[in-house]
Amino acid sequence: MNRGIPAALVVVDLQRYYLEAASPFYSFTELSWPGSMSYIGERVRSSVFPAVTRLKAAFDALGWPTVYLRLCSGRPDRSDLHRFFRTFWSAAEAAGYADAYPLSDDPWADVPDEVAPGPADIVIDKASFSGFSSPELEKALRERGVGTVVMAGLATSQCVDTTARDASERGFIVVHAEDAQADYSDDEHEASLFASRGVCGGHVVDSEFLAAAPERLIKAFADSENR
Repeated sequence: MNRGIPAALVVVDLQRYYLEAASPFYSFTELSWPGSMSYIGERVRSSVFPAVTRLKAAFDALGWPTVYLRLCSGRPDRSDLHRFFRTFWSAAEAAGYADAYPLSDDPWADVPDEVAPGPADIVIDKASFSGFSSPELEKALRERGVGTVVMAGLATSQCVDTTARDASERGFIVVHAEDAQADYSDDEHEASLFASRGVCGGHVVDSEFLAAAPERLIKAFADSENR
């Protein structure tokens, strides 16, 4: 049973193809922007995986849902992808890196074992930056009475930020779990969280702080916005 003010943990695009050096996406990105993938991979393993695990355990204990968003395509020609992703996919194909953005049934699209979804978790595929580009995300949150989304995943300044801003537009309270997110550099990560304040409310927390008292903190954030 949900207690307190229900929140959902939203884990954005934490997928194998971002993190494993053998994937076409990883290889082509590293070729194009040397060092970017090794940075994000280290950040994910040292900070994001432990933070997501910590938050998910706290949310599970309260009966609060976890939603996994996956960026992948449902069409062999990738025509459903946002134009920027489609352009990247085409450039990778031309350079000999096939399937940089995987199809939804490709194992590269899976969430890594370290934070894999459980049977009760929600998995939603998207082909654009925002999770709300799929109507399934808002439907899943509304059906469960969710009022607050706690944002985690990749990349802070791109799909995490866009989803968070869209959530705010739809009336959800947005909380950024800082150590549960990663970007292609520390500067981009910090700048994105700073820039989100005016739209998303400025609720930026550490996962340990939030996981220690999620009900109390989510209520405090809601109270601060309803004064």
